[in-house]
Amino acid sequence: MDDRRVERQAEVVGHRTDLFGLVASSEGLRRWLDGADLEARPGGHVRLQLRDATAVGTVLAVDAPQHLSFAWDWEGEPLGCPSVVAFDLIDHGARTHLTLRHVGFPGRASTELHAALWRFWFERLVSAARELPVPTTA
Repeated sequence: MDDRRVERQAEVVGHRTDLFGLVASSEGLRRWLDGADLEARPGGHVRLQLRDATAVGTVLAVDAPQHLSFAWDWEGEPLGCPSVVAFDLIDHGARTHLTLRHVGFPGRASTELHAALWRFWFERLVSAARELPVPTTA
């Protein structure tokens, strides 16, 4: 494991245009997080509730429906170094390859903690994606 990187991947049924809102809108994020406020534009604010912890940051890039990234830090217990979360969605036929990357940890212990955190929350994201209606083609 890279001391400063966490990566999770999954493939889900559906097109990225239908799935992008799950990572790029407050409403979509609330489907799999405990709370969320996201202003999906570069420089926009991010506030995510994960159980009793709150992550805050600033949107770095948006390239709908493919990419969203934001700076990340814990409110009240900062990591002490810049950290970035990125979501990438790539169409693969009738499916979408979804990747989450979180980089920039201060060391192995922090990386391992965030790896465990993202195992839980990423599975919730994948479950939310699977619950979306699958568009029918004519």
